[in-house]
Amino acid sequence: MTFAARRAHPGRFFAFALSATLLALGPSGCRGGEQNLVLVGGRQVDPAVIDRDPVALLPSNPVMLGYLDAAAMFQSSLGPDVGSIIAAVLPLGPESNFVASRDVTRIYSGVYAMQGADFCAVVQGNFDVASIHRAAEARTKVSSGLPLVRSRYADMDLYTAGNVGFVLLTPHTALTGNETGMRRALDRLRTSEIKRSVAPWMIELLNTPNAAFALAGDISGQGTVEAATQKMPFLTGLQKVRTIGNFQPPGMNFAGSLTYADAASAAAGTTNLADLQKLTGFMGLLSSLGLMGPVPQMQAAQRENDVAFTMPVDTSFARFLLGMLGDVAKKATAGQAPSSGWVWPLLTR
Repeated sequence: MTFAARRAHPGRFFAFALSATLLALGPSGCRGGEQNLVLVGGRQVDPAVIDRDPVALLPSNPVMLGYLDAAAMFQSSLGPDVGSIIAAVLPLGPESNFVASRDVTRIYSGVYAMQGADFCAVVQGNFDVASIHRAAEARTKVSSGLPLVRSRYADMDLYTAGNVGFVLLTPHTALTGNETGMRRALDRLRTSEIKRSVAPWMIELLNTPNAAFALAGDISGQGTVEAATQKMPFLTGLQKVRTIGNFQPPGMNFAGSLTYADAASAAAGTTNLADLQKLTGFMGLLSSLGLMGPVPQMQAAQRENDVAFTMPVDTSFARFLLGMLGDVAKKATAGQAPSSGWVWPLLTR
């Protein structure tokens, strides 16, 4: 069965957007033989060209663009907690001589409004091409319990497990995503040159020095965001999201800004963010029972159309959020759309 024939059932926008925040890798050594030159736009391209600019491999015009320094993440106390999330979006494991904490270094990912919420990511690190090929030929089961299968699409070997697929462009760079995201990325590589098609301000944010992760989003006019404003009023009038962070104490640290359509919307957004923190009674209960650390407090300040914010997150609280995110990622990549209210009970009890 070809990848194009598989039916995908995309998860909701924010589930993928969060997942996008947690993806990343990069080059350093190779265990399989060097791969042949890749055909891009009808001509052969040296693997070094592909490894050099991962953002250029993603489909055009993402709604959200994320970056993760996976090496820094795995060195932190949160490293073990994200293994299941990476396994959900990149179906590889020991059967393919692959260990995420050893082999993944950076991830660049995009969330797209194509047929719902679709995602595509560039994972960089080290891939044992021969072992992956053998695992697919033997239809070895990956961590999800599904067999790894090899097929052909866009003149490339496509490896799939359920609704998630990946292509090894080089021994250091892989493309992964759900059906729609992968097809769009591979069709673009087949018909055009390798060049970036992403807003420059997004690239600038991802290149922030010393940021272990970053998320840039242009969500103006997105129906799923507009529909969510009744539950989360701070989204009303929101146009752009900029977030960077690291894995330093107390666990994770976020900083960024929210850009609104006008100053009045920004002022309302600031107020609504403060009110949102008053609605986390359920999380406060878990904290009082010792099931997580203190509920994080966001500091927000408005300046014209922008609301700048910072928020430190305790390690135990971050693990709680990563656990929820892992469940969402598994359901989304398995073709099970998360419940429309999966996050609201946590914010409104």
